[in-house]
Amino acid sequence: MNKELKFWNSFSGRYDDFIKYTLGTTYQKLFVKLREDVTGTENILEIATGTGLLSFEICKLVHHINAIDIAPEMIRIAQKKQAEIHALNIDFEVGDTSSLQFRDGSFDKVIASNVLHLLADPDEALSEISRVLKPEGKAFLITFCHGENLRSRLISRFMELSGFKARNRWTVKSYATFIQASGFEIQTMEILPGKIPLVYIIAGKTNIR
Repeated sequence: MNKELKFWNSFSGRYDDFIKYTLGTTYQKLFVKLREDVTGTENILEIATGTGLLSFEICKLVHHINAIDIAPEMIRIAQKKQAEIHALNIDFEVGDTSSLQFRDGSFDKVIASNVLHLLADPDEALSEISRVLKPEGKAFLITFCHGENLRSRLISRFMELSGFKARNRWTVKSYATFIQASGFEIQTMEILPGKIPLVYIIAGKTNIR
């Protein structure tokens, strides 16, 4: 954990440019989908917010966002950008995806984008997401499927050399199976094509936990 935290802190200053130049096309499609699906929402939690890219995209369309990241430097940059654009309805803070400091049933929607494949225990994170969601809440479980094809597997291995270690190299099918086995019912699933396919899932709780 300390090694990974050190990496994300050190990478924070380059994070926005990396997304823009490496995953920009995929993220533009993601922004469109999210804006359509969260407009009018009262309370949203975004986990692993990074420098706040997704939260800034949707903040004018929703009432309030709590956005957390485990890396203090990511949060510092997000707060700096927030001050520049006066996005007052976002609360950025350092937080652990696997140990959320929020009460049960706090949020209408939880966004977990580009994070679950990085976690050693993604099931623990899903349990926490389920806990903080309202009974009829929606989880946006958006993840790069590093194991989908030969190209994605090769790119994933190359990225690992730079510090981007994917602990879970799911295919789209195996990821969907994992989500369903973790107490969620998939309501929407779409694949956003790119160098590594991004699967866009909206799921509700099955209340089996």
